[in-house]
Formats: sequence, structure tokens, C-alpha cells
Amino acid sequence: MAAARRRSSAPVMDAGSADEPPLDLATSVAYTNPVRDRIVFHVRGLPVPQGSTRSWVVNGKPVITSSSKGLGTWRRLVADVAQGHAPPEPWEGPVAITLDFGLPKPKSAPKRRRVWPAKRPDLDKLTRSVLDALTYVIFSDDCQVVEFHVRKEYGPPGVVVEVCRIDEPASGRA
Repeated sequence: MAAARRRSSAPVMDAGSADEPPLDLATSVAYTNPVRDRIVFHVRGLPVPQGSTRSWVVNGKPVITSSSKGLGTWRRLVADVAQGHAPPEPWEGPVAITLDFGLPKPKSAPKRRRVWPAKRPDLDKLTRSVLDALTYVIFSDDCQVVEFHVRKEYGPPGVVVEVCRIDEPASGRA
């Protein structure tokens, strides 16, 4: 009979290789993986969606406004935290991104069962605000994102961002 394994209640950690420190997603940490570059960090604060922009002309000059209050502050916060983990030059080439958004749970939500945030803000608008904040900081243009994993849950407000460089296949034929 096999001995029962004890499960730890400690947070899940990515051990990486023996010469790399463990990665705890609850803190701001970044390291380079020898297989492909990887940056992980946590931005604490209430995520703000990037809503639609409206424009009109006043006295012959265009005026452009965003429908989201606090968008500029949120994007600046994301860019400031990302700058602490940024590569010396913005990455070129394909990248993969994982975003885990935390939103405050409403007081009216049930306490004893799992509830999903299946309401505003829209996940795609939350994603746009973070991608625009990371442009020219981590990567040159958000069109470089070729793989995407996004989730929103009730929890501490903020977002955990993971950006990985994708190795391009060798151009030679076999």
C-alpha cells in the first residue's frame, strides 16, 4: 500500500530549473527562462476597462474622449509596474500573454457558493487597457500577441500579467 501524500496549502509555485528562484505569482517577480524569455508581475488596483472613444470637432479642432473614468491612471499604473520588469529594449516578434484579473466581490453575492463575475466590465475591454499599457514597455506593438489566456474572478483587485516570448521555428527545411 502506497503512503498517502500530504498536500500543502501553500500557494502554487513554479519551480523552474534548479538554478532559478521559485516564482510566486502573488508577488512582483521576473526572471528569464533559458527556453524563452518570461516576465511575470502583479499590478494591484481596480482594473479599468478601455471603453469606446468618442470624437467631435470644436472650433475646427478634433476633441477625443474616452468613456472610462480612471483609464489613464490604470494604464499608467500598469506601465509603471511593467517598467520595473521590462527588458532593455521592447521585444520584437511573437509573444504570448496570460492575464488573470481580480475584481471585488459584490456584497450582495452569496457567501457559501462559487460565483463568477459574469457581468461588466467586459473581459475584452479590460484586456485592451492592459495591452495598450504594455506597448512600448514590454513589446513594440500589441499586434505581436499571437497567444492569449485571460480570466476574471472575484478576488483582490488587480491583474497578474505573464508575458512570454515565443521561439520562432528555424527557417530551414528538413
